[in-house]
Amino acid sequence: MFPPGLTSWLDKLAEAWTPGIWVFVASLLLSLLATPLFRGLALRRGIWDKPDQAVKIHREPIPYLGGAAIWLAWTVAVLMWAVVTHSAPWRAVGALLAGGAVAFVTGLVDDLRDIRPWQKLLGQCLAGSILLAGGIGWRAYPNLHWLPVLELAEDSMFVVVVCVATHFLVVIGATNATNLLDGLDGLCSGVTAITSTGFLLLATALTIWARYAPAGKAVEYEYSELIMVVSFALAGAAVGFLPYNFNPARIFMGDAGSVFIGYVLAAMMIMFASKFGMVKWFIGALFIFGLPIFDTGVAVVRRIANHRPIMMPDRSHLYNQLVDRLHLSVRSTVIILYALSAFLAGAGLLVLYLPGRSAMVVYVVAGSALLALVWRVGFLRMSEDEKAAADRYLAAKRGRL
Repeated sequence: MFPPGLTSWLDKLAEAWTPGIWVFVASLLLSLLATPLFRGLALRRGIWDKPDQAVKIHREPIPYLGGAAIWLAWTVAVLMWAVVTHSAPWRAVGALLAGGAVAFVTGLVDDLRDIRPWQKLLGQCLAGSILLAGGIGWRAYPNLHWLPVLELAEDSMFVVVVCVATHFLVVIGATNATNLLDGLDGLCSGVTAITSTGFLLLATALTIWARYAPAGKAVEYEYSELIMVVSFALAGAAVGFLPYNFNPARIFMGDAGSVFIGYVLAAMMIMFASKFGMVKWFIGALFIFGLPIFDTGVAVVRRIANHRPIMMPDRSHLYNQLVDRLHLSVRSTVIILYALSAFLAGAGLLVLYLPGRSAMVVYVVAGSALLALVWRVGFLRMSEDEKAAADRYLAAKRGRL
């Protein structure tokens, strides 16, 4: 049916994906079954996300706790794989599961109690510390032979400090970017499925190359197989949740879901950066994760350009602007952003064919071009009505109204 060469590659792909496909199926089914159960619990307990007519403009209260279904499905699927697989790296898996539990609880407490930003940050740092304790750390300090003064040994103090700082920057940045992306029905869950698929394909390429490269050219990549499993599990959990979350949403994932998802995506990006000098895979992962980064960048730049506090809650996000300025429907906006996320994921996979420095240049140029486009269409301008609405929201949050 297929040419011999293609058949050989399909066999290799099937071998690489066989454990993960079952992880995906398990996670998908668990998410599909658990989501309505947690929705019922939220309805009974009165755990709602209420509209405020400023930032949250859904018409009626929507129950939370969807994040609990996503966390449960992912955790059980990964744990089942680790138990069944004799070669599972238990130290790394344990760190992933424990850090995931911390991230989930941090978001859940915020959903229920509305905790302060520093408390959320503390939970994110704890989750990042657990990853480090489990041996999962950012170590991809680049090869800077073209800048000899910064070409240092792996164990030098400067390199260690840079790697640890970057590790926590990735955890905190990815977690909050994902949290901020959860602003429209189905947006965060759908983008999570796309991003997980991108990570899966990148890790698959690394795994197959390590297994089947010509003698003397194979390079073992420590976490490539684990990333595939984690990607399958997260994609399954997100896809299983999406039918209940797509517009019109019957349940929200809440911070419990978005903070947890951000942590898992951050952990996978860090695992792509686990080898000294191999920064290109991390750059590819950043590209694949590009939509949350770009959306957060647009919101921050817009607030700075309009002399507003960076942490001020408002409708500055890209998805807000597509709805408010272009008057697109929620569904149309979400589908457009799915397409943009898939495009960025495809661009991220190009690092398989580019040198590390070239990939970085492409990433910077692409990001700058997207920001220029957003500026050109006027998304960075804030009206007086928007400023007033944001101020009312902040005042309400502080108990002034």
